[in-house]
Formats: sequence, C-alpha cells, structure tokens
Amino acid sequence: MRVSLIAAAALGLFAALPASAITTIFVTTLSSAGEPVPTSTATGAAIVSFDDVADTVTVQLSFQGLANSAPFGHIHCCTTTPLTGNAGVALNFTPLPAATSGTYMSSFALTPTAFDALLAGAAAGRAYVNIHTPGTYQGGEIRGFLPVTTVIPEPGTYALMLAGLGAVAYAARRRRG
Repeated sequence: MRVSLIAAAALGLFAALPASAITTIFVTTLSSAGEPVPTSTATGAAIVSFDDVADTVTVQLSFQGLANSAPFGHIHCCTTTPLTGNAGVALNFTPLPAATSGTYMSSFALTPTAFDALLAGAAAGRAYVNIHTPGTYQGGEIRGFLPVTTVIPEPGTYALMLAGLGAVAYAARRRRG
C-alpha cells in the first residue's frame, strides 16, 4: 500500500511539471531552382530551428557566389502547394553580410500566433528560405524549402523520463521486498 502511495505521489509530481520543450530543426540547401530567374550559380545552406517554449526561430545561413554584395533574405510562407510556388514574407532576416559569400545567424522572437503559423507552414513543406540580390535577382536568387529533418526533445525531457522510470523501479523493488 505504501509503495503505491509513493508511486502515485511521484507520478502526480511529474504530471504537474510543464510539458517539455521541443526544438524542431529544418535543414535545406539553397539554389536557384524555383526562382523567377533560375539562372544563378550561387549556392548555400540554411538551418532553421523553432523553439516551442520561447516562440523563437533561429536562422543560420551560409551562401557562396551571389550576384552582388547587397543580399537580403527572409522566410516566405505559406505556398499553396508544398515544395513549390511563391508566398509572402513571413520572417525578415536582413541585413545579411554585405558580401557575395558569407554566413549569418540570428534568433527572432515571434508572437505565439506567428510562431505557430510559420512552424505549421514549414512542417507542411510550404515555407522556404530565400536570399535576394538587387538587379537580375531582385525576385530571389537562391532558395530552399524547409522539410522537417529532426525533432529534438529538451534535456529536461530525458531527466523527467529517467526520474519517472526510477520511481516505477523503486516501487517495483519495494513491492518484491
């Protein structure tokens, strides 16, 4: 009886803790495919991470060979058809470095509504990273859609799971003894 009360108290304590955070990470390559003028030889890569507790989006970019050294970029969302088409700007991350090649990283706090809409669009394959350059590529030089690559639980999730397993193991051991 006492073991059952301890297990119930432990489970009640763990159930009262807030839900664990999930960081959803999208990784994509950037090229001119799908752009209005698909002739650029520039390339790049993007990692976009969504933190569902802080409602933040972290963007990491690398790019090479842009047409000029005045790039600007954003995440566009949401296209009508997954992995194709055009959409309006959902997250603006300019200014990018004034260079034809470089890297960029920044985090953005969004409202819960904007965060949820952008994450849902990305998860559905209807959001894309776009780097534009003035002149020939004003409409977009390189882009990449954001397919989900992995979901990473916060470290606290593992601690909570281990504590719960420990409580169950303790209760089972006490029951046998």
